Amino acid sequence: MKRALFIGRFQPFHLGHYSAIKRLLKKYGEVVIVIGSSEDSFSKQNPFTCGERIEMIRDSFSKTDLVKLVIVPVPDVNDNRIWVDHLLMHIPEIHDVYSNNQLVKMLFSQHGILVKSVEFKERDKKEGESIRILMAENDTTWKTDVPKKVAQFLDSIEADKRIRKIIRMGG
Repeated sequence: MKRALFIGRFQPFHLGHYSAIKRLLKKYGEVVIVIGSSEDSFSKQNPFTCGERIEMIRDSFSKTDLVKLVIVPVPDVNDNRIWVDHLLMHIPEIHDVYSNNQLVKMLFSQHGILVKSVEFKERDKKEGESIRILMAENDTTWKTDVPKKVAQFLDSIEADKRIRKIIRMGG
């Protein structure tokens, strides 16, 4: 069975992530989703915990899709020289890697692994940072950029209030 690797921080999990993973599910037997910076939370760039990110991803897919997803949290090692080896130790064998992050592409290429680009819909709109900005500004239009169940989950944990508090604290 062929597996694809999809790497992200999912801060939050949004429709761009969702559509990319749905396309990969049609092409591969399994998709390994790596939650990067899994140890980081309650910061401006990473406001959500690893557990919350797992919840967002799981809530977004059907039981049929979930059977084909392998969600793996991977903490940072803060050393780009060993990051790919560190990541590969945490996941099952993969055949293709997908990411739009230029550093990820460079690090994998140094290991002789080609990274394919992810085709995101409306990349500028469906992007974690822009969604977090809308949340911080108390602009509820962000809810159209995430799966419905993710919006409900983020409302239930008062994510917008958390983000505003983190920004006030200088986080």
